[in-house]
Amino acid sequence: MSINLGKEICRRRREQKLTQEDLAELSDLSVNFISRLERTKNQNISIQKLDSIARALNTTTPDIIMNAYRFKEVKVENHQDNTPVFIKKVLNELRKMSPDKAERVCKSFIILAKEINKD
Repeated sequence: MSINLGKEICRRRREQKLTQEDLAELSDLSVNFISRLERTKNQNISIQKLDSIARALNTTTPDIIMNAYRFKEVKVENHQDNTPVFIKKVLNELRKMSPDKAERVCKSFIILAKEINKD
């Protein structure tokens, strides 16, 4: 049995209609790293980087690893997330902030969104 994390990551990325650039930004990794991971058999990846990719794909590291262990392509249960890419990017930026700062930004955003929706 072989494992190909890159193939599984690519499958999930495409399923969510994300580009490599989107995934790189959402996971705070380089486009070059994502590209190399997806197209080569070099599966040298730290658990921290795999965790970042899993969070960006709205799944878990164990789920990616388990689904990467396959003899043939098998359609797995669809966990597609239909959240728009820019909302994912905003959430990713909020995760980088301290909880207090993220809450202040969210409150400001809500005020702004309500003001815009008045029209």
